[in-house]
Amino acid sequence: MGPCGHRPAGDLESARTVIEATLVGRGKRRFRTRLAQSISLAKRVLPTGEPIDDILNYVHAWVRLGYAPHIFSPRSFNEHILSSKWRFRGDIDLARKVTDKFLFKGWLQEKGHEKLVVPTLGLYNDANEVRNLAFDRNTILKPTHLSGGAILIYESRKLSVGELSKAKKSLHTDYYKRSREKTYKGVCPRLICEPLLLDSTGKIPMDYKFFMCLGKPLMVQVDLDRFTNHTRQLYSTNWELLNFELKFPRNPNAINRPKNLATAFDVASTLSSDFPFCRVDLYLLPNDTIKAGEITFFPEGGGGNFLPMSADFLMGDRMKELLGNAFALSE
Repeated sequence: MGPCGHRPAGDLESARTVIEATLVGRGKRRFRTRLAQSISLAKRVLPTGEPIDDILNYVHAWVRLGYAPHIFSPRSFNEHILSSKWRFRGDIDLARKVTDKFLFKGWLQEKGHEKLVVPTLGLYNDANEVRNLAFDRNTILKPTHLSGGAILIYESRKLSVGELSKAKKSLHTDYYKRSREKTYKGVCPRLICEPLLLDSTGKIPMDYKFFMCLGKPLMVQVDLDRFTNHTRQLYSTNWELLNFELKFPRNPNAINRPKNLATAFDVASTLSSDFPFCRVDLYLLPNDTIKAGEITFFPEGGGGNFLPMSADFLMGDRMKELLGNAFALSE
């Protein structure tokens, strides 16, 4: 093993040969799905830390993507993200701070962006604290330390038995161990209650996700009907609907360019300026109001499937233009 825990390129080539033979020989989608599920289970039970994290992340991405990722000289969008999972670029302590959905708000305030902060209605360390609470209508309860797990509350009420069980499970989930993403390591498990953001029609607003490289935009992702019939659109920085999809089906009906898109780009640029690469999630609300959702560093864990696959490498080329050698690793 080389310096800083890097494995020699020859070892990776040997691993590629073995796994590629397996995937090609039996390479049906069902087999890959089962193998990916097995690796997900392994992440939950095997010890954490290098080099185990790196090996699991690498093989998991390989199986999900269907090609052997290049870590040291990333070519595709996913390879750039996976490379960053191996050796994070930037201030890891700051990245962990903004990964925590509660501390993220304090960071926004420190940077003078109070208007972007979604108000906090309650912060809880234990599920027993919310067992008998009557939550206000149009609120959301979600974990501060992991992805997903949100509970939507449309009417004033207490949590159901199922929702309380979901909250307990969230608090006992170590997302770092499950994802092997360094930014989640040590993030305090808590539940946070916030007002449920709504658009002008009273529905959950569209989620605008800005992929940023060294503070410059790469593309914008828009998620539609996230809690019902989830579709996804990808837009260029000129608001042209791109003709490929990422993980979820592509909605072919382009939406209007947001009136405050230029302001949103400025906000995303400011919030991403401390990091070589990240995704900044914003809500563009009525009356030109913008609220910050979160910052994430490893979209889809570096294993998000593009359709067609060539789009993965197309966006990788664009990332390389914006990042230069910022994501290159020494073998």
